[in-house]
Amino acid sequence: MKDLPKTKDLILNFKNGWLDILFDNSKNRNALKDNLIEELFIVFDLIRNDKAVRGVLLRGNGGVFCAGADLKEMKEITSAGGNAKQKAFDLSMTIGNLLNTINKAPQVVISVTEGYAFAGGFGIACASDFVISLSDTKFALTETKIGLTPSQIAKYVVRKLGYSCAKKMMFLGTVVDGSSGFDIGLVDYIALNKDELEEVINIVKSKVLECSPNALAITKKVLSLDDELDLEKAADLFSDTIISDDGKEGFESFFEKRPPNWRND
Repeated sequence: MKDLPKTKDLILNFKNGWLDILFDNSKNRNALKDNLIEELFIVFDLIRNDKAVRGVLLRGNGGVFCAGADLKEMKEITSAGGNAKQKAFDLSMTIGNLLNTINKAPQVVISVTEGYAFAGGFGIACASDFVISLSDTKFALTETKIGLTPSQIAKYVVRKLGYSCAKKMMFLGTVVDGSSGFDIGLVDYIALNKDELEEVINIVKSKVLECSPNALAITKKVLSLDDELDLEKAADLFSDTIISDDGKEGFESFFEKRPPNWRND
């Protein structure tokens, strides 16, 4: 493949047709900070037409997949005055385009989940083609518990879990582990320990390499023919929630480590 770019928040390794991308911001539980997102865009753009790259594996360093967006950065938006709506809109569009980039990659994309896969991390997993998980990994869509909506994530969750199950997780912020995730279709392959996890990863990688890369790319297009989402509308809905009273209260209560006091008027 082409030379790998130099990255600060990603560790890249290309071997036997597979590009492994390791999120490397474990001190923040591999939160989706601006630089990490930008580097993901750069890497996926670089490999889009690279025939040598047969598959992409996404994984988090430090035993955590991804805890979602950086809530400190998001909280700052609520104090942006007249620019708050636009900043929230732009953030949502960035997340939506990232998920779309991962989902529309011509290569097979695998998410290997350990520790936590919350919010945007949950979305990345659902936007991937396969999820390989440890049995004790925790999954959750926590947006509504802090006054937000998972507007850009929703379509991938519905497609992965089905409407009823997806609605339950999005409405209630339900936390499920890897074993339960396997039962509901969120997790495609389950492992009980790290050794078993590596074995499963190698098996799935090998099976992908047995298939035609062109046929896989076209099949991915076929599966997404009816999968059109108005990203701007989703971003508009998200930005409405982040600048709302509930959005502000959600962030305040989270950082003050107290239950939120939702307004009823």
